[in-house]
Amino acid sequence: MPIEEDFTEALRTTLQTFEPPNTHSLLRGGVRSGRRRRRRRALALGASGAAVLALVGFGATIASGQLPGGRPADQTLTDPAASSPTGSATASTTPKPTFIGTLPPDRALATLTGLLPTGLSHSSPPGGERSGQLWVDDGHGKSLLEIHVSRPTSTAAIRSHVFAGTTPSADGTLIRTTQSPPGPGPGHQTVNVLHPDGLHITLMEWQAPDQNTPSTRTTPILSPAQLRSIAISSRWR
Repeated sequence: MPIEEDFTEALRTTLQTFEPPNTHSLLRGGVRSGRRRRRRRALALGASGAAVLALVGFGATIASGQLPGGRPADQTLTDPAASSPTGSATASTTPKPTFIGTLPPDRALATLTGLLPTGLSHSSPPGGERSGQLWVDDGHGKSLLEIHVSRPTSTAAIRSHVFAGTTPSADGTLIRTTQSPPGPGPGHQTVNVLHPDGLHITLMEWQAPDQNTPSTRTTPILSPAQLRSIAISSRWR
C-alpha cells in the first residue's frame, strides 16, 4: 500500500476513536475558578482597606493629642529630656545677647568696676562715662584706667597690627601685654585680648590720674597679672 494511503487510513481510524471533550464540565470548572479568584481579590482589597483606615484613624488620634489608653500623643513623640528636670533647666538657660560694634562705655565701666580687687576706691573723671575712663585709688594716689570693648565685623587689621607675632592660646585667644616706661607722660601698661569670636578687650592703666601729666606713682595700682586677669575675665562675654 502506498504511503499516502497508509496515512489516510491511520487518520480515519484515529477520528473514529476520538471522543469530543465534555464542554459542559469545562465550562462549570472555569466558572468555579473565576469565582475563587474574585473572592481572593475581594479579601485582599478588604485587608488593604482596613490597613488604610487604621492608619487614618491613628493619624487622627495623634492630631487630637491622644493615644490609645488616654496617653497624650505629645508625651510619646517629643524628646523625653524636654520633660525632665535637667532638660527644663537647660532650656530655661538662655545665652546672653551678643553685640556687634562697640560696647557702650557705661556698660564696659560697670563690668570693670565689678572686677576690681577689694580695697580700692573708684570714681569717674570728667567725661569718663563717655570715654570708658575710671579713677582708682589705693590711698597712695590715683591711677587712670581706660577700657574699650568691641566686636568688629572683621578682625584682620587688629590681628596684623595689635597682635602681630602673638601666639594664640589653646582655645585660639590672643593676649598681648605692653608696658611703657616713665617719660614725658605717665608710665602705663596695656592688655589686649582678642577672642576667636572677635570680642576685643583693651584695658589700659596709667600711673597718674591723667594720661597727659607726669607719673604720680612709682608703681601701678594694678599689677600686670591683675590687669591681665581683669582683661581675660569671662564676664566680658
